[in-house]
Amino acid sequence: MKIKRALPILWLPLLALWSFLFSIQSSSPFINLEDIVPLIFYFLVSFLLVLQLQLVLGDKKESGIVKFGTVNVLSICLSISSISIFLNLFESLDNQLSLLLIISPLISNTIIAEVFSVSNKEIVKKKNSWVRTNQELEEKQIKASAESAKERNISQKIREDWKEYLRKTNLNTVSPEVRREIERIKEIVDFSSYFRTSSSSAILEQLKNELDQASILRILREVK
Repeated sequence: MKIKRALPILWLPLLALWSFLFSIQSSSPFINLEDIVPLIFYFLVSFLLVLQLQLVLGDKKESGIVKFGTVNVLSICLSISSISIFLNLFESLDNQLSLLLIISPLISNTIIAEVFSVSNKEIVKKKNSWVRTNQELEEKQIKASAESAKERNISQKIREDWKEYLRKTNLNTVSPEVRREIERIKEIVDFSSYFRTSSSSAILEQLKNELDQASILRILREVK
C-alpha cells in the first residue's frame, strides 16, 4: 500500500491516538520517568505494527490467505497493546505488567509472521508443483493425441488400400473359394482391428504380387 493511501487509513488514526494518549499522560499531576516508559514503548510498538500492516497490505506477492491472516494478527496485536496502555494510563495496570502486555504482541506477531511466511512458501511450492504437473499432463495429452491421430491416419490408409484392392479384384477370374474370402473381407474391413496393424499392410503388398490361386487363398484365410 502506497503512503498516499496508507496515510488516511493507517497513520492519521494512529497519530490521533498517540496525541490522545499523550494528552492523558500530560494531564497527570505526578509524572516520573517510570510512568512514561510504557507510553514510549507503546509508541514504538504501535509504529512497528502499523508499518508491518502497511507493508502486508501493499505486498502483491503474498497470497490472499496469508495476507488475510497476517492482517488479522497485526490488528489483534495492536488492539492488545492499545488496551494495555489505556489501562496503564488509567492506573488499572502497573507499569511492569503494562509494559509486558505492550511488548508481547510484537514478539508474538514476529513468531506468527514467520510461521505464515513458511506456510506461504509451502503453498507457493505446492502451487508451482501442481502447475508443473498440469503442464506435463497437458504435454503428454497433446503428444498422445498427435500419436493417436497419426495411428488413425495410418489405419485409415491401410483400410482404403485394402478396399481398393478388393474392389479391383475381378471376381470372375478367381476360384469360388477366393471369391468367398474376398466377400468376407469386404464385410469386416471397416471393423476388424487387424487392418490397424502394419502386418496387414505387408500382407496386402504380398497379394498385389503375381501369386497363384492357392497362395492367394491361403493368405486371405489368414485375414481375420
